[in-house]
Amino acid sequence: MRSTSRLAPLALATLAALGACTETAADAPRDAAVVTDVPAHDVGDLGSLVVDSGPLPEDDASVAASLPEGDCDPIDPSQCAFPWPSNLYLRRDAARRTGYSLTFGATSLPANGSRDPIDPRSLLRFDGYGLGSPIMTSFPDLDLAAMATEEHMDRSMAADAAALLYEVRGNTLQRIPYFVELDSQERVTARKTLFLRPGVILKEGTRYVVAFRNLRTTAGAAIAPSPAFARLREGTTAGDTALAPRQARFDEVFTLLEAAGVARSSLTLAWDFHTASSESLHGRLLAMRDDALTRVGPSGPRLTVDNVTTFLPMRDGSGRPFDENIAVELSGTFEVPHYLRPRRLGSLQGWEMNYDPSGRPVANGTRQPRFWIRIPHSALRGEAHGLVMYGHGLLGSAEEVRAGYNGRIANANNLIFFASNLTGMSEEDLSGVFASLRDVSYFTSVGERLHQGMVEWVLLARAVREQLGGLSEVASRNIRINPSELYYSGISQGGIFGGTFMAVSPDVTRGHLGVPGNNYFTLLHRSRDFTGYLEGLRRNYASTADQAIALAFVQLLWDGTDPVSYLRHIHESPFPGNSAHEVLIAPAKGDFEVAVFTNEITARSDLGVALMQHYDRERTPFGITQAAYPRRGSGVVLYDFGNAWPAPGNIPPAEVGANPHGLPRARDWHQRQMVTFFRTGEIIDTCGGDGCRPD
Repeated sequence: MRSTSRLAPLALATLAALGACTETAADAPRDAAVVTDVPAHDVGDLGSLVVDSGPLPEDDASVAASLPEGDCDPIDPSQCAFPWPSNLYLRRDAARRTGYSLTFGATSLPANGSRDPIDPRSLLRFDGYGLGSPIMTSFPDLDLAAMATEEHMDRSMAADAAALLYEVRGNTLQRIPYFVELDSQERVTARKTLFLRPGVILKEGTRYVVAFRNLRTTAGAAIAPSPAFARLREGTTAGDTALAPRQARFDEVFTLLEAAGVARSSLTLAWDFHTASSESLHGRLLAMRDDALTRVGPSGPRLTVDNVTTFLPMRDGSGRPFDENIAVELSGTFEVPHYLRPRRLGSLQGWEMNYDPSGRPVANGTRQPRFWIRIPHSALRGEAHGLVMYGHGLLGSAEEVRAGYNGRIANANNLIFFASNLTGMSEEDLSGVFASLRDVSYFTSVGERLHQGMVEWVLLARAVREQLGGLSEVASRNIRINPSELYYSGISQGGIFGGTFMAVSPDVTRGHLGVPGNNYFTLLHRSRDFTGYLEGLRRNYASTADQAIALAFVQLLWDGTDPVSYLRHIHESPFPGNSAHEVLIAPAKGDFEVAVFTNEITARSDLGVALMQHYDRERTPFGITQAAYPRRGSGVVLYDFGNAWPAPGNIPPAEVGANPHGLPRARDWHQRQMVTFFRTGEIIDTCGGDGCRPD
């Protein structure tokens, strides 16, 4: 298992949301000549990684823009960029799809320990806020007693709810479910950030309104609006150079709220924001994908095998490698267009997108990622075998495809597994992680590398489907490929980004997302693996509010590849050129490393992903009708190994009992459900009609 305690000194907190999910040597092929575990990186103490990041390079002309002078939003004076996401930073821009460019001031975002504010220029490419953007503000000593919580989301839809979230539809408002929580990372009550977390995935290119009314302290005293918001509410901003230009926009918000029955005089705080368009969120990745597929041709990039390892089915005393499931492992390289160019991250090497003058990503030569292909003994019998692309765990390696459970699935079900590193979040990406620990401005390197990684996965799937059967190393062994069977299976990080891959790939139509979630901002604090990394963030961003905004900035950069931005496009609204795809989502109740409820948000969002029957004995998620077995289409099946649901709050679960994060993948009944889904598109009940509980 990758040691998270040893990785912690080198990774930005935001990269530590989920468990590494690498395999132990006991579960890997029994061959001393084959790597059985991904090595941990021993990098010394945290202090050695606090580097002088140096100045940011100038962005290219396509994003050049003057930053506003009014850096802070006075309607919430508790923190410069609060409330988040603020309409103050939506600059009118008629050239953009939404009519806005996301434009923060030069000092709007928190400064690190070296007093360098987070550089906002990388956000100028967005025409609104990302779908994973948190909603944050602060009211000291706020009474939450009657508000919607993670356990009681139904309260968010009450007629007298103190907090309100709306989608703007023309001249009307549509209520959106949510829950609220105070930042459990902050010990001082008066300094706790308030998070309002939507109960559905937000829509692209859409206006939303947030309102808080009649708020009171825990002692029952009314909470007064800020002086700036009070003036906007009363319409007395004339002559105020900061507030008067915003009066018309707020008047429109107040009018919408009054039409929905919310009195202007009751408002403690209210504002609107706009989400980014699909063009802004997805445009770069789709442009890269389409260009890359055109460049490599219909057969994909050429697979070049440079290593072949064969395994006996059992030990024979000769010392030759053996594996009871895998007969042949191929590894090599595939040449792909490279859409990045080098940039310095202080003293470290990083990357940024390579753009043409119009702002479109363009290839900057090629690169050669490595691949691994695992062929089971069953393939030597001459029966046609399907293909499964495997997605590895956090900051891991494609070599995790060697996990013993993958071999068992392959050999028992006539399947061949293959994998490549996810560029952007693999063990190769430590330079970007180093720099981001010191200054989160540099997370741009990680976010843009992830775009490259997704393109590489799309190309590898195409290449393996089209070329594997014709490779001499395969054909000479009478191994037959069924190219009509091409599937995806990812675990943890591979389950998370599998949601993105399943929306983007034109070739893989059914996928298995193991112990996944979505929206890294929500996942981070709720993972046990985040704790050590958080210390690195705290060393450079001292206050919890600064940390929250730093992570919200990172989420904006992540939104270009985070599945929260892509789940809608798997089935409900496929991207151009894609058919509707299907996914089997398999979380584990009480997971120590991934917040399971984020999958419930997916199911509640009307995306064609059902919550399957017998979901849980203890609780019924609000606002979701469970689907009966069998079901043709996408669904969420909860696996229950006896763990309790985590206590509410943005903290890791109490580690009581065994961590269920790694358990579903190794169970025969889960494997049977997955393979049946692959081959038939049907989700069957393999758990006896009472939820997927232990054997």
